[in-house]
Amino acid sequence: MKFIKSRIAFFAAVAGTAALMLSCSNNRVVETLKREQLYTMSYGLLEDQLNLFTLEGSAAPLKTRLAMRDGIFYIVNGSAGKVLTTSSFGDLLAMIYNPERNPPPIVLKIVDPNLPVDASQAPRTRSAVSYPFNEPGEIAVNSKRSLFVEDRVPEERRSKDAETGAELEYVVVRFASDGTYMDYLGQEGVGGTPFPFISGVHITANDECIVVTVIPDAWTVFMFDERGALKSTVTIRRNELPHPDTGGKQVPDDERIASLDSIYPDPESDTLLIKIDYFRETVDPETKTPSGIILDSSYVWQMDRGSGVYIGKHEIPAFESISAKKNGEAIIARSWDFVGSARGSLFFTSSDEDGATYYALYGLSNHSFKRYQLRIDAEELKYTAYSLSLDGILSAVLCTEFEARLVWWRFDKILGGIGS
Repeated sequence: MKFIKSRIAFFAAVAGTAALMLSCSNNRVVETLKREQLYTMSYGLLEDQLNLFTLEGSAAPLKTRLAMRDGIFYIVNGSAGKVLTTSSFGDLLAMIYNPERNPPPIVLKIVDPNLPVDASQAPRTRSAVSYPFNEPGEIAVNSKRSLFVEDRVPEERRSKDAETGAELEYVVVRFASDGTYMDYLGQEGVGGTPFPFISGVHITANDECIVVTVIPDAWTVFMFDERGALKSTVTIRRNELPHPDTGGKQVPDDERIASLDSIYPDPESDTLLIKIDYFRETVDPETKTPSGIILDSSYVWQMDRGSGVYIGKHEIPAFESISAKKNGEAIIARSWDFVGSARGSLFFTSSDEDGATYYALYGLSNHSFKRYQLRIDAEELKYTAYSLSLDGILSAVLCTEFEARLVWWRFDKILGGIGS
């Protein structure tokens, strides 16, 4: 997939081909959505700091991820081997940490994870619980504030799938709301075989856990119920991606190159949302030889999670560069990056040539498409992590050279007019 996308980017830049104008009228209307600055975090090894950058100033290779639920932030700091829980005011509420990679906490009270909480006692607050994280990454939170955290298993527990050739190295560790370790999810459910590479961990409105994995020639999505029992799996193979009807276009389906962008669950229904971009080769009119690859169309397909059957599709307009338009430059068709769904709307993002960040919302019911500019300074892009909540709040960790800034944009206040 990375190879295909790199070829696409290369040929598009060389060819300089004018974009296909896939946009609807609302695609040109841009509003700036107000950003709310919540709090900042410094860098370092202490319990209320993020271990993010190396001595050379580059971002550490391990993931830093964010989840937000009911105004509470859950931050995975892979390089430090810890998960922080904070309020929207920046108060540190709890931490799960690897004591071999972190100094003893000062503000939080260390709690023995082997001692259960007495039902007659008040819930643990401002506590630190140890857990031997290796490489924590993706994170999700259910309605009970239980945490689902991706982690890489120790080397002696890793294996290789003889049939697919995939390395089986990851599990999803579950923690109770007080930080107590519960169990871990593998392919078969609780205590199962490790997953291959995990690209996403998601929680639906019914507290189901969806784990999206990638192997060399396919994506496999695992669905678990609230108890951790496996409900179903769906495998989507690279050579079996669906093609839309031609709809009168000149390019037959068999001449399109299909590239899967991302997979997210619809949090409010039993469907998967699968974004696929379709590209076609251009031919030099003089030499009659292939001269490049350009975007033909983008679709988000709806798949029934139980049967694996495609039940609908939505064509998504191409990204239009405002910067190129202002400068009188040729506009190259680009696809939006799909980042999830909330309250009947699909969320997409893209960056313009001048560095501006845009988000677009597509209403599933009325097919509306509107985009918004988000204020993000260039200095805040040294490292970023975003999270879209079930109610449509977009949160982010924006990292400058000197601090990490926690912010959010309240898309939830406008979603009623988008998806209805």
